[in-house]
Amino acid sequence: MKKLFLSSALALGLISVSNVNAAWPEKPVVITVGFGAGGTTDIVARAVGEVVSKELGQPVVIENRPGAGGAVASTAISKMKPDGYNLVATTSTTITLDPLITKLGFDADDFTYVAAIGQFPEAYIAHPDKGWKTLKDATAAAAETDGMTVASTTTLDRMVTKYIAKHDGVELSAVPTKGGAEAVTQVLGGHLDMGYSSGAYFPQAESGDLVALAALADTRIGGLPDVPTLKEQGYDVSSVNLVLFAAPKGLSGEAYEKLTEAFKKAGEDPSVTELLAKRSVDAVRLTGEDLEQTIADHIEGYKRLIEATSE
Repeated sequence: MKKLFLSSALALGLISVSNVNAAWPEKPVVITVGFGAGGTTDIVARAVGEVVSKELGQPVVIENRPGAGGAVASTAISKMKPDGYNLVATTSTTITLDPLITKLGFDADDFTYVAAIGQFPEAYIAHPDKGWKTLKDATAAAAETDGMTVASTTTLDRMVTKYIAKHDGVELSAVPTKGGAEAVTQVLGGHLDMGYSSGAYFPQAESGDLVALAALADTRIGGLPDVPTLKEQGYDVSSVNLVLFAAPKGLSGEAYEKLTEAFKKAGEDPSVTELLAKRSVDAVRLTGEDLEQTIADHIEGYKRLIEATSE
């Protein structure tokens, strides 16, 4: 009996040591998407998750938890253990901007940033019949009228529009819509003078049915290289919205290193780059210090924008 007891204890000890030394990951990784199934963030997360799963040798489970512009999922993930098994996939502005203008259950310091894969091609758009080629053309026309209407879909684009109106001394009235598709419809139908869209406009811009007046990001849109950015047109403002993957604050060591490497490879995988091109999403890939600095820069930029547009 004593011999059996010692053997059992030794076995338990070996199991315990084995568990402690087991390589990460030992179980599936869950990516919670902050938006509904079928949207760009969800589709990109699923494609990225397939590659990450192969790289890690474990399943990657995608769960959708929409609500409050991605804040519901981000809040939930920010409270979890930073062991690498739970990530959130969201738009970067959910974390870089939203906590600055609304009290939420998290702020930007509550996360470890794993990767950004894909950048939304945000732009101001107009009907070709207007005859405008750039946003400066549009605001010059607005200066000769009582003002113009702009189809809006987000709080951020309304702030950018307000900044531009103030900068050029014109009246631009943001008209809320239910989303990018409705904004495009309003502009195509001639119901509103201009519009903001994060990407729904792209097929019509490619075909010439719409004109992209300005790219809102710091760089030109991949598929529309002739469209100047806001900064190139003299506006010291930008809106950069990335598909962002983040873990709870404190993720480090083997889990962080393996996740970072897996997401790097996913961002370079043809299955992902081809999907981004198909969805008209610019193939931006950021990890590590580059991503950390980008997030910090975005936050500072939005703070300046909020200050510049406050009454």
